[in-house]
Amino acid sequence: MVGASEYFYVPDLLPVSSGFTLGLNPHYAQASAESRAWLTSHNALSSRTLAIFTKANMEQLVARCYPSAPYYEFRTVCDFVCLLVVIDEMSDEQNGADAHKTGESFLGVLRDPKWDNGTPLAALTREFRARLGDWVDTDAGKRFVRHCENYMNGTIREAGLRERGEILPTAEYQDLRRENSAVRPCVALMEYSLGLNLPDAVHDNEHFGILYWNVIDMVCWANDVYSFAIEHENGLAGNNVVTVLMHDEGINLQTASNRVGEHYKYLVDTYWTAREALSKHTFGDQKLDDQVQSYVREMANWPIGNIVWSFETRRYFGDQKEQVKATRRVNLKRAVTQSSAVTLRA
Repeated sequence: MVGASEYFYVPDLLPVSSGFTLGLNPHYAQASAESRAWLTSHNALSSRTLAIFTKANMEQLVARCYPSAPYYEFRTVCDFVCLLVVIDEMSDEQNGADAHKTGESFLGVLRDPKWDNGTPLAALTREFRARLGDWVDTDAGKRFVRHCENYMNGTIREAGLRERGEILPTAEYQDLRRENSAVRPCVALMEYSLGLNLPDAVHDNEHFGILYWNVIDMVCWANDVYSFAIEHENGLAGNNVVTVLMHDEGINLQTASNRVGEHYKYLVDTYWTAREALSKHTFGDQKLDDQVQSYVREMANWPIGNIVWSFETRRYFGDQKEQVKATRRVNLKRAVTQSSAVTLRA
């Protein structure tokens, strides 16, 4: 096939991430086993989804990204990520209308623990919500729920785009990806895991905002380039920045991958500039300033944790993960052409 790509090289994101410190939560082994047992006890997973979940080892991602969380809080975050896997795998098979019904099962209980439609997802969400305790009613908890609402709205929109075979322009896609990636509610849970309830004034701060959005975008762009091959294989690559760049700019696969690496470096550089500026800013209270810096340090675990975990899990590269890490070469089971960019699943 003329102009077809049968492999590509992912960008080397570790060197530009050298300023970040890699961690691992000491409660990983015990909490992950308990969280996985909790999820499977509700029979919410199909055999296919259970295999994907086992292969992914999402709890290790949580351990990388929440190294400071105490045991109980760490287990709670593991439960939430388990929930996200259920929602993600369900919605990938659904159209917009069915994804909306899935969202109702999740959001209905988050908003009101007495809400029930009898689904395993609603039962799982209720038990997860109970672990949040009074925090869910704080300003930070309400922000978390809003982010979950935006996540589901983004997921529903993604399902509609997939159903229509539509690929968004880059800027519009980035706005959608920030929401449907679920990174925002995950980052919001860091306030829970650290026992914090930061005021809106912190989140509205200019330097904090730049830092925050760069963390979100670093995770999203890295995830997209790492997951492109498996998503292309499964006909799901319409919701991927690599496809979007190819389609929007008329470039080939390797150029799009390179573009991801270039943008990632920009995100890292501007992140550190904003973080330095924020470190010199005071919110008028030393205790609050210390809490903000604690939250900022914990957020910094997400970009580096996501990169390292992507080569620890079999989710993206299967048994070739070590080889891909060493060579950065990703072989494609289905060739990609510049003209088609992607073959969406019907």
